Amino acid sequence: MALLQQIPVPLLAVNDTTLTVVEITRRSGEPVRKGDQLMVFETSKTTYEVVAEADGFVEFLCEVDGDYEVGAVVARIFSEAAEVATRQAPAQPGRSEQPVPPASKDIALAVWEGETLFSQAALQMMEARAIARGSFAGRDFVSARDVEALEAGLKKPATSAGNPSGDGPARRQRPVLPADPSRVIIEKLTSGKRREIEYLSEVQSTGLTSTLHTFFETRGIFGHINHSMQYLKNSLLPVICYETSRLLRKYPALNGYFTGEAVAYYREVNLGFAIDIDKGLKVLKLGAADSLSLPEIEQEIMRLSNQYLDDKLDIGDLTDITFTITDLSGEGVSFFKPLVNKMNSAILGVSSIDEQLKRCTLSVTFDHRVSEGKMVARFLSDLKGRLESYQSRFHPAVHKEITCFKCFKSLQEDLGDTGFVQCITPQGQEAYICQSCLKGF
Repeated sequence: MALLQQIPVPLLAVNDTTLTVVEITRRSGEPVRKGDQLMVFETSKTTYEVVAEADGFVEFLCEVDGDYEVGAVVARIFSEAAEVATRQAPAQPGRSEQPVPPASKDIALAVWEGETLFSQAALQMMEARAIARGSFAGRDFVSARDVEALEAGLKKPATSAGNPSGDGPARRQRPVLPADPSRVIIEKLTSGKRREIEYLSEVQSTGLTSTLHTFFETRGIFGHINHSMQYLKNSLLPVICYETSRLLRKYPALNGYFTGEAVAYYREVNLGFAIDIDKGLKVLKLGAADSLSLPEIEQEIMRLSNQYLDDKLDIGDLTDITFTITDLSGEGVSFFKPLVNKMNSAILGVSSIDEQLKRCTLSVTFDHRVSEGKMVARFLSDLKGRLESYQSRFHPAVHKEITCFKCFKSLQEDLGDTGFVQCITPQGQEAYICQSCLKGF
């Protein structure tokens, strides 16, 4: 008999020190073959599948919805089934949930292999105190008194892996509001949402962030931009990514972060753009964006968006982002205050186009520890000027190509100087129609 494989929690990203088990595909003691999927971890950005590296019998030291620290062994593969059956589950030192303390005489000494049953009172107490069922792994039955015993064992000074004394900031205690299960419905936060709160709090908790707003004129802006677009016509995101990435070379303080003692400036410009289409919020990376052309940025946005929809994002598509763009232009938002992400010093928010005023608001939230308002104001002014340069009045060639789909009169030949209207032809194609044809003359 031999231990063939130990499966620890992998380090997938610098910020993810704990991962959540979201799926286990086998039972302990079952045979597995090399290449079989055993379990799935969830990180703050994506999921990660674990496969067997040898034929044997699997033993799991974890459960679904449990949070485990990087490096903690969560599964093993043995050469013989008997090795799994006779082995008592060891302590799990890397696990974020504490084991049941031996304070109650009712706690069984033997490890229960079957399903753990909970009394109704125990379940209500666990929901109110956000205690996971996995805290009672190896128990046959859990009562309210067992929950109280567990809670008594957990009430001790908080410590962190890097600071055993508990004096460091790694695990700051935050006040927990009371929740009465008879009056509210309690829903446990997903690991992704917990990490989002943690990472956004890293910068915002200092109280040293501010937001500046400006607007740019959008009248006639898509007449020129759409000539470079194949898929994302009438979208501001590609051109904003294009111009922002180049401006960040001029304003490196917006492409860095505060380390706690100094300012770190990123060598690369890796833009992140937020996306949330019923699959959870993700920030996707446009690597080396300042070296990409406008059509290349559009292609990369489409590729990453398709990977997101197909659940095929790689870790590299989600990490090492140096500056983030949050585009809410399709949500009818006049303006908003975006939140700076962890290990970033600024974030750009894009609001919806005001169709009456023909303008769009840009908002930059920045970390005062790295930059200041005057610098951000100049950045916004430069970005505004660059974006407004795409307006059709700066590109007369665009006017010559616009013709009425009915009478074929060009925009330049429009003596009435009333302009053309964008429309959809009876064949379902985008086109323009002059005012005369529109009114039926």
